[in-house]
Amino acid sequence: MPDVHADLDADADALVDLIREHEGTVMLPVGRAITTHLAELTVVARRVVLSVEGRRSAVAPRIVDSGILGDAVLGWRSEQRKATELLAAATTDIAWPGGPMRPSALAAALLTALFARGQDIADALGVRLDRTDSVGHVAYYGVRTRDDAYAGHGARPAEPFRFELTAPSGTRWEFGPAAAPDRVTGPAVDFCLLFTGRRPRAELAVTATGEAARWAELAPAQRNPLWTSEAD
Repeated sequence: MPDVHADLDADADALVDLIREHEGTVMLPVGRAITTHLAELTVVARRVVLSVEGRRSAVAPRIVDSGILGDAVLGWRSEQRKATELLAAATTDIAWPGGPMRPSALAAALLTALFARGQDIADALGVRLDRTDSVGHVAYYGVRTRDDAYAGHGARPAEPFRFELTAPSGTRWEFGPAAAPDRVTGPAVDFCLLFTGRRPRAELAVTATGEAARWAELAPAQRNPLWTSEAD
């Protein structure tokens, strides 16, 4: 799997290019929706910057949407680039709500936020995103945080699931014991759209069996602050 920091930069640049391609033709309501998503991404990147720099809470002030799409793109991209550079240079675990995280894991979390909000922006524009194997880091984050879906829904599963996911390139990614009875299989992009709540399970080619079937029902509704906000 490619370097997560390189993928963060590449995916961020791709989203900038997508927005600029359509910037001159978007109607005002769509432009406002996109600037709101970019403001949310800026908040997440700022939280990462504060946390890597050792600020105590890793909670950034909310960034107010200026309503100007070009400014929103520049502001987010600057903050995103700083967060990516700091994560790439970090050598120790980083304090984060929920517990310390390895720099690479936090980078995967940041890429997950970009995946989710990038999908929101593409949906607002009415276009399809060209996904790459960078989605593997997002899938890894979804596997790593499986138990978050059970918050408020009873006991978490005692045993790991088996995840068998197919990359956009056709590569197969496998996580968890091969003999596990609770399994999730399907395209990696669909899996990521599912656990970030960007598409309902009925629209995705994800198969889940055993306890994983219950997880697949709970996961889309989880309120992760990396990719959900009061406006969602």
